Amino acid sequence: MKQLVLILMMMMGFSAYAQKEMHISALFEGKIVPSSKMVETRIRGKAISKYKLSFFHSVRFKADDALIKKIDHLTAQDFTADTEKVKNRELANEGRAHIDKDRTSFTQMYELAPNGSTHRYLCYKVRDEVMTVIYLEGSVSSLTELKRIFND
Repeated sequence: MKQLVLILMMMMGFSAYAQKEMHISALFEGKIVPSSKMVETRIRGKAISKYKLSFFHSVRFKADDALIKKIDHLTAQDFTADTEKVKNRELANEGRAHIDKDRTSFTQMYELAPNGSTHRYLCYKVRDEVMTVIYLEGSVSSLTELKRIFND
């Protein structure tokens, strides 16, 4: 039983370490939006392996324009912070699409520098007043492949 608890604690530590050095980590830690006002999802292992992923971490919360701009700035900083590590990364910007005159939808996807052989991605989507920020790790080799996996 003690070994199981120790293994679980180590796995939680590794997932936290994966995002530790990122600007957006403050959001995932509840320092920008209180944890009580977010819906958080973490998935590891077999449940996501069919998508060529090893780790999925998302937070969803209500966001006003100022908060959306702050998150956009943090994610862009993470993308540019490791420019020297990866020169040919992809940036997928699906742009602003008007749903009606008061609501918008926007998706931004960044390919981050890999951690060893593990590819990493940071994405966010805003729809109406709800923002979802997702950090992904796995063997998916490009944003194009990641989009194809999620569209299938």
